[in-house]
Amino acid sequence: MINDWDNIEIFTENQSTLTETSYDDGNSEYMTELKVPVIDFDNVKEQYLQSIGCQDESLTSVDALLLKANCNVFIEFKNGSLAKKEVRLGIYSKIQDSLLMLCDITDNHISQLRQCLDFILVYNEEKNPSKSNKSKDYINDRIMDLGGKELVRFGMSRYDGVYFRKVHTYNVEKFEEYISKLK
Repeated sequence: MINDWDNIEIFTENQSTLTETSYDDGNSEYMTELKVPVIDFDNVKEQYLQSIGCQDESLTSVDALLLKANCNVFIEFKNGSLAKKEVRLGIYSKIQDSLLMLCDITDNHISQLRQCLDFILVYNEEKNPSKSNKSKDYINDRIMDLGGKELVRFGMSRYDGVYFRKVHTYNVEKFEEYISKLK
């Protein structure tokens, strides 16, 4: 079921790239220049809502859906600060609304999606500095790596294993490294 998403009409009609889906209107800039093909999930949301006769403001959505043979990935780009609780709550809402739409579109249950759907929040590191210094961050990252774990920031770990197989929070550099390793 999950591997057949390439042929779903609403997905084929909303093809884009990571570059295009990472565009920040407020700052008139792209968060990444990667031309990797993705589904523009904001456009999927609009088309989905039109198909059921609802207004565009009814739901929110993540920016992109990356389809891969071994695991699909929801991606949300945040170029601004994530310090305010309402910003993080907005992301949580996007995740939940997007999952509900995806379940309806693909005729899957959350338990099925959880087996092969990841989530990545890509953030601007300059606007979201760590509360510690760079040396401590490096040490923390190395310790997590050695333990086979990954630091998940901004309260996103709440969805790891609940809605998604894995949840990641990456700055742009780490995100681009992750994408380059995908097959």
